[in-house]
Amino acid sequence: MRPATLASFAAFGLALPASAAIVGVTGMTTWLGVPPPNCTPTALTGQFAFCWDEQQNVLLNQPVDMVNNPGSSNAAVPGFVNGVYDSHFLHFDNQMGTPPATGTITFNNPIVAVIYGNNLLDLSDPTAGAFGTVYPTGFPFRGLFTAPSSFVTVLGNTLSFDLNTFHPVYVIDQVRVLTAVPAPGSFALLTIAGGLVMRLRRS
Repeated sequence: MRPATLASFAAFGLALPASAAIVGVTGMTTWLGVPPPNCTPTALTGQFAFCWDEQQNVLLNQPVDMVNNPGSSNAAVPGFVNGVYDSHFLHFDNQMGTPPATGTITFNNPIVAVIYGNNLLDLSDPTAGAFGTVYPTGFPFRGLFTAPSSFVTVLGNTLSFDLNTFHPVYVIDQVRVLTAVPAPGSFALLTIAGGLVMRLRRS
């Protein structure tokens, strides 16, 4: 049993830094386990919004649309991020005339910033976007284009959304969410704790 327990601690310690991710959704939300190949107009449509994890431990240095947590995009406090974050994406492309999509996305770390303006989405696509996903970079009608009727709210590690695409021109709702990356010291403490447990079991 001792080798198995040691392996468990080792695996647990190694997995933790890569575990920052979406942990739950509610409402009209389709949670994609892997990023889609394409999220340009008409490529990913439906009555539900889609969400996925993009990158982990990505270095970003740019302006963002919203840093207030708690807060709402309809009363956003813009800011600037400079550091290492995890990125996630919310996408809604519904041209069927159905009601707006509403729901929540919960992450296992606090939300630091939200990006939903088309220019700042364009700016962050190359650095924070998922590898292998084609984004509508340069498309002017992306983001929370139908605000204030389309909006997101932030509370801790949960993003709530109310999205619609009713507009005279073709629009898609897209939001990039940046979450905190736990300090390496927290993982070191867990590793030390695991070693102490094994030492106690041996004694």
